[in-house]
Formats: sequence, C-alpha cells, structure tokens
Amino acid sequence: MRSASSRIRAIARAAAYTAVAAVIGATVMTVRHNDVDTPASARAPATGSDPLASELARCQTIGMAAKDDAACEAAWAENRRRFFTYRPADGASSAESSDRAPAATSEDQ
Repeated sequence: MRSASSRIRAIARAAAYTAVAAVIGATVMTVRHNDVDTPASARAPATGSDPLASELARCQTIGMAAKDDAACEAAWAENRRRFFTYRPADGASSAESSDRAPAATSEDQ
C-alpha cells in the first residue's frame, strides 16, 4: 500500500509537469502570435541605399518563382561574389602600411 505522502508527491509531480507544459505552450503561442502580427516590411532589412539588397528582398518575396528569374539569379551571383571576396577595411590597410618599418638594407648597416 502506498502512504499518503507518496500520493501527495505523485500529485505534486503531475501538477508541476502540467504547469511546465502550460508555460511552454503559452510561450509558443506568444511567439507565433508576434510573428503573424509583424508586417513583412518590418522583418526585411533596410534596403533604401543598396539596390542589391532591395533586389534580394524582392526575390525572397516571390518565393520559388525566383529560381527561374534571371534578375534574381544575377542578384544571388553578385551577393555570393561580395560575400566571398576579401577586401580589407580602408582603415586596416593604411594602419598595416604605417606599422611596418622599412626593411634594413646593406647600406644602412
């Protein structure tokens, strides 16, 4: 036979599991509700000054039709080229050249 304390523990454990499940469910519902209410323009990055970004945003909005769109393919190719091309920052290249001392020649020694 079970004692009264073990029954109370089992009931408390079940109540705790139920409370945790309710909190998780409420969190999921809140996150989904916030995503639905946010307009698509608010989720997209600011594309005012960069025409490539605005073209990529347009391609994203048309979905699977973008794979057959030549403008989207060109925009993706340019985006890949920008991503994979290394260009040091303007300040970094001038700092490197000023930090290096000229190499000593045989005449200086």
